Amino acid sequence: MRKYQIHIFISLIIGLNSCERVNYFPDNPIVNNNTLFLAHKGGGTFENANTLEGCMYGLELLDGIECDIQKSSNKTLWLSHSPLIPSCGSFEESCFPEISDNTIIQMDSCLGVEKNYTQLESVFQYMSNNYSDKFISLDVKAWKPCKISGVNMIREMNILAQKIIDLTKKYHLENNVMVESENGDFLYYIKTNTNFIETYLSTFGDFEMGVTRALGAEFSGISFDYTYKQNITKELVDLIHRKGLKIQLWTVNDTNDIKDALLLNPDFIQTDFVEYRELRRRIQ
Repeated sequence: MRKYQIHIFISLIIGLNSCERVNYFPDNPIVNNNTLFLAHKGGGTFENANTLEGCMYGLELLDGIECDIQKSSNKTLWLSHSPLIPSCGSFEESCFPEISDNTIIQMDSCLGVEKNYTQLESVFQYMSNNYSDKFISLDVKAWKPCKISGVNMIREMNILAQKIIDLTKKYHLENNVMVESENGDFLYYIKTNTNFIETYLSTFGDFEMGVTRALGAEFSGISFDYTYKQNITKELVDLIHRKGLKIQLWTVNDTNDIKDALLLNPDFIQTDFVEYRELRRRIQ
């Protein structure tokens, strides 16, 4: 029992210190009058999530989409939550950083309806032609090779970041693209090389610590796991808005959770519940 009490005491001290660090930053208020909804994995529970078809579905129904990004050996950006591509026929299981675009296309064909891999450029082109006023948030995991050793990870993440910048310019989606990642170096590259892509530090717990890091690095905001055991309050969200940060909450699916999340006044809510009209009806 004594060890448990000490642990609770330490946790409280850390939390208080984190709050003090947040309050130390100068006020730079932003106003959020309308929470926007993003379709998680492009199409939510749509069977072709993280595909062009799924993104078309999500863009039609919500305010924007969230997608997961991987990079091939050709430096091309693909939509996939997992860095692994499963084995099929004569193709062995591999991961995106180590295989070419041509091999990905062949493996995609071999896998049939089981998998459908889409290049990010196809999504950007579709958005530019049809939904240039909507948003896309790109979830970029820390880049890790499957077998290669001695690779400069920061360099690889910077290449990925530059590809996103170039595609955003090419398809005139300035101020409609956001990136979220736990990799601060990647976010810093985006922030220092463009002013039209918002940067969100992914925070899986310790809300105040994530906010402190984001404020210190002058990122646009944080991306927070709403279902994490640590609850956040409207007062905390109001605090970070007062300090100049935005917040994305993920992944909020239950109707009651959506209602509770909306009361916090976040800037974006990522959800698998994509049916827009039904979503609006249930939360009213």
